[in-house]
Amino acid sequence: MGSLKYLNIGCGNKFHKAWINIDMISYSPYVIQYNLLKGIPYPDNYFEVIYHSQVLEHIPKEKAPEFIRECFRVLKPGGIMRVVVPDLQNIVTEYIKFLNQNLENPTEESEANYDWILLEMYDQTVRNYSGGQMGKYLNQTKLLNEEYVL
Repeated sequence: MGSLKYLNIGCGNKFHKAWINIDMISYSPYVIQYNLLKGIPYPDNYFEVIYHSQVLEHIPKEKAPEFIRECFRVLKPGGIMRVVVPDLQNIVTEYIKFLNQNLENPTEESEANYDWILLEMYDQTVRNYSGGQMGKYLNQTKLLNEEYVL
């Protein structure tokens, strides 16, 4: 990567030490903690590459255009920006599958899978505290459907 500047936005605990990693909360000395709703704290045309995965859906809808403008502001002309968001079609397909399974022949595991996919579909869009209902679900002592969730 040499002297190229790479930015990983909203990285959580998935970061590369050679990149600049930034998130709302930092659990590592390799991740800069910054409120991304206030912009991106770098000058114009600074990065060759910007990457954010599973971040955009957590930005309030009315702030999303400004967040994307900020990404382009700090991206050099001709730079690369890769944005990854949840696969809504896959989530909806899984929801319908477990809804039907629970209507026809429910099992404890299929009910747990339904509960999880319902959280996948809604919790991220209405979350008003860190981790939301998904965090509570994941912190259960025993996850009956751990393999499915992972």
